Amino acid sequence: MNLLTFLSRLFSALAHAKEAADVSGAPDGEYRIYNDKKSIYDVSTVDTQSAAPPGWEGAPPYRYIDVSRYQGKITLDGWRKVKAAGYKGVMLKTVSTNKKLSKRADGLYIDPTFEDNYKNAKAAGLDVGVYYYSYAISHTGADKELALLADALRGKELTLPVAVDVEDNKLKELGRQALTDLTAYALARIEAMGFYAQLYTYTSFANTRLYMGGAALSPYDVWLADYTGKPPAVTFKYNSHQHTSKGAVPGISGDVDLNVTTLNYPRIIEKKGLTRLREGA
Repeated sequence: MNLLTFLSRLFSALAHAKEAADVSGAPDGEYRIYNDKKSIYDVSTVDTQSAAPPGWEGAPPYRYIDVSRYQGKITLDGWRKVKAAGYKGVMLKTVSTNKKLSKRADGLYIDPTFEDNYKNAKAAGLDVGVYYYSYAISHTGADKELALLADALRGKELTLPVAVDVEDNKLKELGRQALTDLTAYALARIEAMGFYAQLYTYTSFANTRLYMGGAALSPYDVWLADYTGKPPAVTFKYNSHQHTSKGAVPGISGDVDLNVTTLNYPRIIEKKGLTRLREGA
């Protein structure tokens, strides 16, 4: 079954979509809706029939990108070109560890392009979410990353998820169960901060280093990286697919990660009030 046929059948069951759209350059792949738990990730709890809620227009799949300091400076005009090219939003890198870039003893830093990218992407009319690249192998390390993440997000409005990026080779020193539990801890903390929590990882890491279908991680949304051009070989559910790291996007120099999702994230997130850091978080 090809992608468009699959999406057409899938979204005929959803109230807000009547037919799948043809997205130029979209990868072959399988996209699944997470709706088997009554949680903030349950699409069935979102009212799509009453007075038009915020959100993306049109039927899915929806295209978006993610960027970091590796894409260099992106001007406001550049972000307007991204928007004009049909991309709905962007996931911005926030926190990571690099002792050459950090002024802290622990090496944590906020991506130097984050503030300008946030301001200009929002000004261009794009929806914005964030991710942070985790090196944490303990609750203490996770707490430090999350504290800096909270500092970065204070006063900002997000209409896409907040994702923890779990893929680094350093994390492999933890056992599979220990890493699964630590990842679930970080996701729960993001949720407690007042945001829509999401796990980013890639296929082989997910299949060998995490218990994706277990009770700890199954309640959470998944953003999956898989560049094979085929339906990812996974048994767990995911809603977003990063299908290449070699995209060419107007307004941005160099390669860009390209993503596609079946979920109207702004509609879900704004409807559920998961757009800002909670007081005291």
